Amino acid sequence: MLPLTIHASVAPETISKVGRLFNGSLEDILTELLQNSRRAGATSIAITADLTADDPILTIADDGHGITDPSSILTLGRSDWSDDTRRREDPAGMGVFSLAGRAVTVRSFSNTAGAGWRADIPADGWDSGQPITVLTDPIACGTEISLAVPKHWHLQLAQAVARVARYYPLPVSWNGREVEQQEWLANAVHVEEWNGSRIGVMREMPSHYRSVDPRLNFHGLIIGAAMPIVTEVDRGRHWTVRVDILDTPDLQLVLPARKEVVQNDALTALRAAAHAAIFRAITALGSHRLSHADWCVAQGMGIELPEADAYLEGWRPAIADGDSYEGGARITGLAMTVMPELDAIIAQPVARCLTRHNPVDAPLVHPEARFAGYHWYDTLAHVEDVTFRVTLGGQVATIDIGGDADTRLDSGFVDAIELVMALSHAGASVTTVTATDVAFASDCWGGNELDEVGLFVVRGCDANPSDVLDLFERAIFSANTDSDCDSPSTQSSAFRAEAAERITTLMVGADAAIEQRLRALMLECRWFIPKGRAVTIRLDATEVAVSLSPVELAAA
Repeated sequence: MLPLTIHASVAPETISKVGRLFNGSLEDILTELLQNSRRAGATSIAITADLTADDPILTIADDGHGITDPSSILTLGRSDWSDDTRRREDPAGMGVFSLAGRAVTVRSFSNTAGAGWRADIPADGWDSGQPITVLTDPIACGTEISLAVPKHWHLQLAQAVARVARYYPLPVSWNGREVEQQEWLANAVHVEEWNGSRIGVMREMPSHYRSVDPRLNFHGLIIGAAMPIVTEVDRGRHWTVRVDILDTPDLQLVLPARKEVVQNDALTALRAAAHAAIFRAITALGSHRLSHADWCVAQGMGIELPEADAYLEGWRPAIADGDSYEGGARITGLAMTVMPELDAIIAQPVARCLTRHNPVDAPLVHPEARFAGYHWYDTLAHVEDVTFRVTLGGQVATIDIGGDADTRLDSGFVDAIELVMALSHAGASVTTVTATDVAFASDCWGGNELDEVGLFVVRGCDANPSDVLDLFERAIFSANTDSDCDSPSTQSSAFRAEAAERITTLMVGADAAIEQRLRALMLECRWFIPKGRAVTIRLDATEVAVSLSPVELAAA
């Protein structure tokens, strides 16, 4: 027969599982006992253990008002806390069960009975339901809890005490010496009161190794929680918060261990308040580098901020080997012209051209999309497109902004190369055309390997093979992708040797390329030659002749 009504209850067999409510770690035990001491009105806590003894005992003693009813120790979910404590903290009456499975002696003073008492709880006394004898005890105030110290606790005990006491609001001593403590919001640059808690705004280096940073302090218990983070463009530290929870009942912790925050409306409201506190802290500084999106969020919260400081990074061409990137100088003023992001194969020859003649009468800067929407950024001139026009005989090939050519031309000397830039400013558009002498193309040969890159040099220009080699290496070589060689330096040497042969062949001829390659090989062998001697080598397809002579004779 089905019941007519149902109601919430706790099955009697639940008591046999209390040992699994907590993980039984040293820090869990210390944390729970320190929280109970604080709620009991203690003014200090003394933790002692003589680790040199054969069977050391750990004792946690406080000077609080003690435990009125001894039976509450072993009653799951029951506590003797005051109505005010219940309202502020919602204690679950489970913390003492962090000791479950251990033999524990509890000594405490009962204000109601006007006497001290003692209970020796065996390891199986927490979940067996067996009666525990309560004895009278001479203790005059507070509570003292003692338990045996397992061997694996010996080395970690002092560090565990230091960790649980670090942000605890009451003085804690360890074997008679006061433990060093810190203020949770000590490094805050701005502090606000919120619903009985304190929000401290911090500037910190980003941490990439933790999914949720410790952000909340519940009377010394540090809890991880996702809180707002605000970053500023090109500034290393980010803005975030720490929260000191003092008297905010609606912020609830997941029971029994209280290591997580309940996801409720109060937590959502806290995050919104923290976000606003960050923006108010930034406002107090008078200037910032917030993205336009974050600036709009602040405006939506009613927090007035000026636009981000108007400066950008001076444009420098990308280098194919990204590890060699060099940032540009800071450029200010509204005369800046924003360059698009260019791959190295285009950026390097563009930079060579603009170094000789810049048709844009303004400093060039890198783009920063996060500033789009600010008036000062949107009114800057922008280079919208960059192409090269390569002319050889009656053929004209256009190399687009990605390095792809629309017409296949053989690498080597060409009649003309032009850099074409399309600019926009204040609703107007203009195109500039500038003669240059070197350009590269990638896609028309099916790839970006050294011998597949189109290489074009204007006939009769002043670019020499060494200049083109340096430019080619910055535009093409990347140790990250050319991983067949052992090390970046080995890869670079191999690339330069092969590129030098190709460039010299194209610009000077095959004989000159062979001479250069042999010269490079001979330079690598110089350390074989004794001091004061010279080597003469005659080499053909069938014979190698080598002779050593004094330097003077060789010169003659």
